[in-house]
Amino acid sequence: MFIKYLVSFVLFFAIGLEGKLKKASPPHCTQVTKDTDYASRYKMDYPVVYIIPGQREAYQQLFCINPAAVNKAVTVVCDWAAPPQVQFTLGDEYMHVVRQDPTGRYVGNAVIKTYQFCNHTIPPHAEESDNVVVTEM
Repeated sequence: MFIKYLVSFVLFFAIGLEGKLKKASPPHCTQVTKDTDYASRYKMDYPVVYIIPGQREAYQQLFCINPAAVNKAVTVVCDWAAPPQVQFTLGDEYMHVVRQDPTGRYVGNAVIKTYQFCNHTIPPHAEESDNVVVTEM
């Protein structure tokens, strides 16, 4: 009987722990989507970028920068205290993220996930340095 309760307790604890681990990502997100109605040839998936604890703002370099060739750009930025501000325009070389925390502590990592649809591949120097994944559509 004792073993039955012990097994039940361990299972209950493990399931609860798994649920907490799944919720370990920042809860406040901002999604920005900018697009045109042109057909795209390539999708560029950027590696996930983290803004370290204590850092208020960051820039992410974008490689699909020819304004006539950028068809869509999507980014989701998540943070712990509040949804961050995200600014970019199709064709910009950088995306600007500003974290919002009234305490000024900027606890935990903010997470940036970005992709773009383009009509051209990225410059060779970008593939060497940033692990951008280019997929032909």
